[in-house]
Amino acid sequence: MCASWHECNLAPERSVTDTRGITALSRLSTSMEVRWTGINQSFEGAFWYEGGQWTRQQIAPSGSTSVSGGMAAVSRIPGSMELWWIGANGSVEGAYWYQGGPWSRYQIAPNGSVNNEGNIAAVSRIPGSMELWWTGVNGSVEGAHWCEGGQWARYQIAPGGSAAVRGGVTAVSRVPGSMELWWVGANGSVEGAYWYEGGQWSRYRIAPGRSASVNGGMAAVSRVPGSMEIWWVGPQREVKGAYWYEGGKWTAYQHSAFGSGAAYGGVAAVSRIPGSLETWWIGGEGAPKGPGSVQGAYWYDTGQAADESDESGETG
Repeated sequence: MCASWHECNLAPERSVTDTRGITALSRLSTSMEVRWTGINQSFEGAFWYEGGQWTRQQIAPSGSTSVSGGMAAVSRIPGSMELWWIGANGSVEGAYWYQGGPWSRYQIAPNGSVNNEGNIAAVSRIPGSMELWWTGVNGSVEGAHWCEGGQWARYQIAPGGSAAVRGGVTAVSRVPGSMELWWVGANGSVEGAYWYEGGQWSRYRIAPGRSASVNGGMAAVSRVPGSMEIWWVGPQREVKGAYWYEGGKWTAYQHSAFGSGAAYGGVAAVSRIPGSLETWWIGGEGAPKGPGSVQGAYWYDTGQAADESDESGETG
């Protein structure tokens, strides 16, 4: 039997908004960072270094974020972090940090560019490049890319009506020449698109209509080049998951109990080492620590055969 997921509590009850504003990253193997929207629309965070405890910090003061919008983060090099979030007026806001310096803020898209209750996702597939995606006001899936030495440039992945305007968006780059993007469809399906260097974006579907909350968040990681994992809030406020191994098909499972997530809540995840996964989500009425808490779960690979499952349905 593979190792089980274990839950933890990162922030107390009523300290965060019960919406989709949560994200996470691991910029080096001995550290993790989690960010979320505070109860007064501040930009809150917590960081962990191996051997220590989780430490809270504030990135931006009250009123800095949309009360209902998503956020995303990447670390394109070990000594740097990048954050993006949806502003209160539908803008796309960003902040970057380089080791030894303070956080600095900037804007990618002006007011009215996005749904201020929508989500946002990002990846850095190579150190000199970053990609960002969000849901447009008409249900389109929009993107922007940055290459070192250049400016941010925008493009469109899917036309209007393709996505739930308040639904989740998430992405990974499992190998330098590829990117994967997922979003909640207008009818609660789980949609995907992939890109390989030299080709065009291609779309596919992971789960049919009514599989996901049209208001909840999503998260994804690739812990090894031949595997991807995705999580989203289900229609009964459970957290659902699906995994893919190269040469196989997507397999779905239930990650947390019914009612344990917030209907409008976010989900975040990291894989700091190849044999480990960490997830966090905003707690709902059925969460062990109550609504408005930050719930978490972790999984470690015990090295057992790949066809054995742990208690949450994941394979090792």
